[in-house]
Amino acid sequence: MKSKHDEATMRVLLLLKVDANNLFNRIADRKSEYLEIFALRRTRAHFPKIFHNRYETTSIMDLSHCGEELITLLDQYYTMAEEMSWYLFSTEDMPGTVEAYIDRKIKKMGKLLETLNLFLSAELGGEEVVEIPEPSPAYFYDESQEDPFTETPADDTSSQDS
Repeated sequence: MKSKHDEATMRVLLLLKVDANNLFNRIADRKSEYLEIFALRRTRAHFPKIFHNRYETTSIMDLSHCGEELITLLDQYYTMAEEMSWYLFSTEDMPGTVEAYIDRKIKKMGKLLETLNLFLSAELGGEEVVEIPEPSPAYFYDESQEDPFTETPADDTSSQDS
């Protein structure tokens, strides 16, 4: 299928796709490392290397070549990354709470990335020009799984006296 975009727009779209996937892979694959550094040293100096992305410096002119749905998805996806980054820079939570928060965000971000990749592939004409490492399906949000942060009523029948 041939794309309706000119070569410059195609390059911007491809760069956005590569950037989105690379950002997710850094956040997900290096999670144990950056959280361990944070927990042991309580330093935040390494986070900019994890959360760096090209979207932040992409011009409005370049983004104006994207469709409305794609712009909305890009904004949602990169906002999620920015929320994670801000949380890590400002939190005083204990390491276990931090990890649980990041795990939830990674799953949601994975679901957004899956949709974003579909839209970007469609905009690119459905042809894969470059092999982009897709994220592991284990990171995608599975709505059928129980959310560990949803409270369930305790079963008090075992504590009753006979």
